[in-house]
Amino acid sequence: MENETKEQNNLLKSIREGYSLPEIYFDMKVEKARSIKDIITVLELEQLTGTRLKNFYVDTDSVRDANTLSSLQQLLNNPLIPYTKRLFSGFTGSGKTTELIKLFFEMQQTFNVIIFSAWNRLKLYDITIEAILFEILEDVLNYLYVNNLVDKSDELLKDIRETILKWCTETRIISDKIDDRSKSRDIGIEFLKGIFFKAKTAVSSSKSDRIESTRIEDRKINDLIFECNRLFDYLEIKTGKKCLIIIDDLEKIPFLKARDFFIQNSAYIRDFTCKMVLTIPVELIFHTDFAIIQNVFGQAEVLPMIKIKDKNGQPYKPGIDCLVKILERRLDLSLFQDECYKDAVTYSGGAIRELFLIVQRAALIEKSNKISPASMQKSIDYHKDTFSSRIQERDDDIKIKFEEYLDILFAIYDGNKIAPPKTPALLDLLRNRAVMKFNGEGFYDTHPLLDNFIKAYKEKKR
Repeated sequence: MENETKEQNNLLKSIREGYSLPEIYFDMKVEKARSIKDIITVLELEQLTGTRLKNFYVDTDSVRDANTLSSLQQLLNNPLIPYTKRLFSGFTGSGKTTELIKLFFEMQQTFNVIIFSAWNRLKLYDITIEAILFEILEDVLNYLYVNNLVDKSDELLKDIRETILKWCTETRIISDKIDDRSKSRDIGIEFLKGIFFKAKTAVSSSKSDRIESTRIEDRKINDLIFECNRLFDYLEIKTGKKCLIIIDDLEKIPFLKARDFFIQNSAYIRDFTCKMVLTIPVELIFHTDFAIIQNVFGQAEVLPMIKIKDKNGQPYKPGIDCLVKILERRLDLSLFQDECYKDAVTYSGGAIRELFLIVQRAALIEKSNKISPASMQKSIDYHKDTFSSRIQERDDDIKIKFEEYLDILFAIYDGNKIAPPKTPALLDLLRNRAVMKFNGEGFYDTHPLLDNFIKAYKEKKR
């Protein structure tokens, strides 16, 4: 029992560190909300773990018309591809992180699983393969340390440690004059962890005087990947399990940077002798350049939105019921007057996060002990304004005129839900959830929070 508790604590610590969460996130007891003041907290939870996963998780595969997580598990368990790298995607707010956390727990018996958020631990606007590599190394070293897998007498580990220290000196991450006592074998793992924390911080720095070691030549990167692979071998010797690295939130990288990152670094990623799951922007999957990425990673597993309307605009009851169930797991539905939570479901567009945000704001507005339809409508109106403000002309790395967005929105709203023009405007609208794609019938639809916006501009065009 004590070992089981310790293992659970280590897993929670991995999630906390992987997502850079404060300790109170897990220390605080969070139960089903039975008063308005508790709604904000219970709907804030993203990383469901332990009893929270058991109490709040709802299986949504049937209403998404997909078995995304089970498909991903089967692909990862394929013995014929020992070092498979899989891509995982979905719309913002669709529940990707929850599914990845569930995957993290379910794969523990089969793999040494490491998970981290690129969004919380790296600078996505300047992401590099070096930063990813340092992150993986730091987490692998931490995994060894936390799970008491460090055998100081093991010659393989000694050699890996000394080679990495030499590499760090040659690339000027550390000085060759560093005090030898700091590099003693007794604190070797902790010392290396500190080195890579320093290295990744330097790599992600936006200062112009970043240290020379952060611009590492290809050969040196390959050398360090080789040492990282030797750590994977050491872990497998100690545990009898291969490593699975899950990198969340890469889908938040700006489109062009994400495209370049995956195309330019696919060879490096392929060379890691572990299994990997990496998230990727959903709009990149619909781009023609995805064919290049697919050559290395294969087809991406996409978590679809929960469908609450069919392609004819009629309510889809199974999807609506599922979102109500997700709400009901977290809070008492008697906290709403006249079942006004159904309005939040309708305007969520099938996005779990949107549903939570609408309900949270309604709870903040409400002054009584139950959320009224009036407060719910105020929250919906607020989110309509927020959503419509996203539709703005772009003149940065991608140039898109306002009218191009309108053309796509009008086309889909007027019925072209199967094959709208595949333009940069459509990809950008997919990114910010103004347009969503659903499985099953395979159709596109505009977000219901944009209905008034679209109608207003259609009137202006007449």
